[in-house]
Amino acid sequence: MHSTIDTRILHIVQQAAHYGIGTMSLGEALTAALVLDRSDWLRERGYSIAQALDRIGPHWAARLCEVARQFHTEVTHARLRFSFEIVPHHSDSGGYTLRLLSDGHEVGGGRFSARGKSVQFADEQSAYDEALAAGCSWLADKQTRVFPDLSH
Repeated sequence: MHSTIDTRILHIVQQAAHYGIGTMSLGEALTAALVLDRSDWLRERGYSIAQALDRIGPHWAARLCEVARQFHTEVTHARLRFSFEIVPHHSDSGGYTLRLLSDGHEVGGGRFSARGKSVQFADEQSAYDEALAAGCSWLADKQTRVFPDLSH
């Protein structure tokens, strides 16, 4: 019985973390707020923690801690799966190489030059800032794509 409840709660929490609670039923929104520790969502719906626990009922309330642990563990694993690094060039061309990593293996990237034949940026700081922005954008996209599949 717990696995069915846990699966349902985990799905609700994933949806709330990804899209917010705007279209959720009251019980779903309160459940997500409790698991994600979002007191602002509880206030938005006009509930205290005690009232929210009472509203979702004892069976669901009893599973919140376990589902929260599972959710945060899975999110951590998803976040650790993808990363990037920015490597400076110590040559005449200057600039940086962005390496995009999945499970420690390079899956893409790019070169951000501030000097040399293929100048893209006005200075070293601009090249670094652009590499950092590209890496952060890629990382956010990858984590968002993995996020809905966490329970599978």
